[in-house]
Amino acid sequence: MKISNLGPIDSMVIDMSKPFILFAGDNGTGKTYAATFLYTLIKVFSVSFDSQSENNGVTITQKQERIVEGKLNADDLYDSFCEFLDKEQKWILRFMNLDIKVDLFKCKIVTTKEEWRKELFQKSVSIFYDYVVKKANSFDFRVKLFSNDDISVMQSYLKRSLFFDGIIGAKMLTAERSGIYTFSRELSAGRLRNPDERLNIRYPKPIADGLADAVDDVSTKKFSYYSDHHEFADEIEQIILHGGITVTKEGEIKYHVSKETELGFNDSSSAIKTLAPLVLYLRYSSGQYNVLFIDEPELNLHPKNQILLAKIFVKMINAGLRLVISTHSDYIIREINNMIMVDGLNKAGDKIFTNKGYDESLCLSQDKFAPYLFQKGNNGKVKVEPLEVDRYGFNMPSIDEAINSQNDVTNTFYEVLKYDHPNN
Repeated sequence: MKISNLGPIDSMVIDMSKPFILFAGDNGTGKTYAATFLYTLIKVFSVSFDSQSENNGVTITQKQERIVEGKLNADDLYDSFCEFLDKEQKWILRFMNLDIKVDLFKCKIVTTKEEWRKELFQKSVSIFYDYVVKKANSFDFRVKLFSNDDISVMQSYLKRSLFFDGIIGAKMLTAERSGIYTFSRELSAGRLRNPDERLNIRYPKPIADGLADAVDDVSTKKFSYYSDHHEFADEIEQIILHGGITVTKEGEIKYHVSKETELGFNDSSSAIKTLAPLVLYLRYSSGQYNVLFIDEPELNLHPKNQILLAKIFVKMINAGLRLVISTHSDYIIREINNMIMVDGLNKAGDKIFTNKGYDESLCLSQDKFAPYLFQKGNNGKVKVEPLEVDRYGFNMPSIDEAINSQNDVTNTFYEVLKYDHPNN
């Protein structure tokens, strides 16, 4: 997918098939713009595609009581996706509620129809524990229905998965996540989720959704079951927070140091406030939203905890979740590179990495990872470049330059003090 004239971004081509995507670059280079657009595109697609698209692309060939078989028409689906982007992109910008020149903005599929047809034929899809299945090297699909009435819902999930390379739902933790949960009890979900969202655009969609989710989390006791990935929530509590996050029957988020000691959310540390939304997502919602956007995951975290969090991210990827993160953290970037190298050592049969506390769950295949560098050019516009990833990881020039520059200053001052002014 190619995006042009999105805020400061001149253009970028992004591959959404990678389960782990990283945006990095200087402040003000459009990383949040890009993440907000992709998140909003997924959310708008989920509610608008079928109603806005004239071409269906899906034919039902056989329907039994709770089993439906059908065939995909690659050309019709491709035309439908292009038509959707053409019709909806200006509304997507409205939902973002950012200062963007609508007339200059463009978003389009860069894959040709012939390439799309070939990729669709070869692609395999499995959604909801094989309730929706499309096998590789076929246009046929099969759906097991939860009830006799939800065939349109299942078709919508299938189309969403095809358009976004396996993504069926999205959740975004914005940089404002701490404040969102701090004031969630004073907010009304009814004001944030209007039946006709086009008439009620008060905040950028990620923030509006985050506010509404926070209201739901603390005003309704909907947490009746754990997600398949709740063990990662437990791990964050154990190794980073050193305490537990719970939601009371009265709708209050609490931090428990022990059974006898608890703190209210507003009384907790900034690290707890920052990570509590991630804990709640992993414990209760990761099955509903299989791609998670996190803006600045390093917020309020000590370098040691940034490294631990990067390890949990890779475990999440290897468990089937997907991540898009925007970061300035050299610690997170370096730890990702470590885990790419661990993957190479593991494939080579060299177990030396186990001596450093790594195992197979911390192997990050370079094929699963896509880093992008956001960098201003001489014309003031931002150029977004995919960075090459090899068995040693990847280089992030803007961060490396800042670290090298500071090290050079430190070494210069140290040498002068030590040798030119030894007695001072």
